[in-house]
Amino acid sequence: MALTARSMRARVGLPTTHTPCRIAVPRRQRTQLQVNALFGGGAQGGGGNPFDMKNLMESVKKAQQLVQTETARVQSELANTEFEGYDEEETVRVTMSGNQEPRSVEITQEALVAGAEECSRRTTEAMRDAHKKSVAGMKEKMRELAKNLGIPNTGALNM
Repeated sequence: MALTARSMRARVGLPTTHTPCRIAVPRRQRTQLQVNALFGGGAQGGGGNPFDMKNLMESVKKAQQLVQTETARVQSELANTEFEGYDEEETVRVTMSGNQEPRSVEITQEALVAGAEECSRRTTEAMRDAHKKSVAGMKEKMRELAKNLGIPNTGALNM
């Protein structure tokens, strides 16, 4: 036996007439959606149009000038920095610039007495040591340059 809504109301003692119930809900005000993330806010001070070629070219030129200035500064510092390398016995000293340019070689009397072959070996060893130190100094300066220019993750650049 199926009971209808009207018969159920009668059993419970509710009136059998149906009166709809209305609740007053305030209307929402319409808001305008504004997207600033991609194209900026235009005249409201956002980033402007990223496709504006004039502004883009000016930004690129400023970035190039900054890179050139900073690179020249680092190259100058490296040219004026000296790194010394020694052989194991410290009888030969080789001096190189930060740009891996040889500056001087000093050979002690002890290295000369050891003979031509031994003196050559010691000089080569000192050159390798000076070169290794010079390259390490250059890499450190390049990391600093990248950091100053805002280049992230210099490790990925093998610096």
